[in-house]
Amino acid sequence: MIKFFTTFAVSILSFCSFAQSPITFHNYSAENICGSTVDFSQYYGKKVMVVNTASFCGYTPQFDDLQNLYAQYQQYNFEIIGFPCNDFNGQDPNSDSAINEFCTSIYGVTFLMMSKIATISADTAPVYKWLQREDLNGVANAHVAWNFNKFLIDEAGNWVAHHLQTVNPMDPIITNWIMSPSVVASVDPTVHSVNNLIQFIAPASGNSILQLGFKADLKKMNISIYSVDGKFMQTIYSGQTNQGQQYSFNVSNLSAGMYFISAQSNEYRQVIKYALVK
Repeated sequence: MIKFFTTFAVSILSFCSFAQSPITFHNYSAENICGSTVDFSQYYGKKVMVVNTASFCGYTPQFDDLQNLYAQYQQYNFEIIGFPCNDFNGQDPNSDSAINEFCTSIYGVTFLMMSKIATISADTAPVYKWLQREDLNGVANAHVAWNFNKFLIDEAGNWVAHHLQTVNPMDPIITNWIMSPSVVASVDPTVHSVNNLIQFIAPASGNSILQLGFKADLKKMNISIYSVDGKFMQTIYSGQTNQGQQYSFNVSNLSAGMYFISAQSNEYRQVIKYALVK
């Protein structure tokens, strides 16, 4: 039996329980490397990658890749937040001011660096508890095992993915996600985000056919499906739409998991997040 759980993109949806997460990344704040408080709610509408960094680690050269990633993708509502930590073999023992000097003078870092924190000890910073604990983020447990672990947070503050230090910041799994449909707004400012282009119509029990209902008369609309990490999978409809018309799509070839359905005309766009459970 295939069941569908759908929600508009502005909702919070758990990968595992399909229930609302109790809190999001945007509920937290922390001090930056200069001592000022940063409220993460200011990142609503932006994708964020959170990285625990160290100045004297074998992976420290990833600062170069992180800065290159930031320089190329900041224009697409993407931010990087670095949290120095000294949890792994004492590889960042210096003060915040010394770490800041190192990052800016050696690697030219311009993305946000935070005050040094603990990521795995008894006094783990609250935001890092949220990143690592399913009971807090509503999605998954993800243990930080070394420096330069990477957490992906979507535009609504939801936990998306955890990548180990071995995943380079410029890996397509990250860059594809950055360019994936926004869960709250279109990346293209000329395209207006709306909620009235399509709707899901739940199939009969045991039916592998997903039905979409068109809610607007448009000369042309493209509807595509993307994986949760932003990989384009296929176009499921391209053509004229009439209000009240329905369109069926066979989803039996899709694996269980989270997806984005993106509907776009020349002027409007709607992105719906949905989960498929088999």
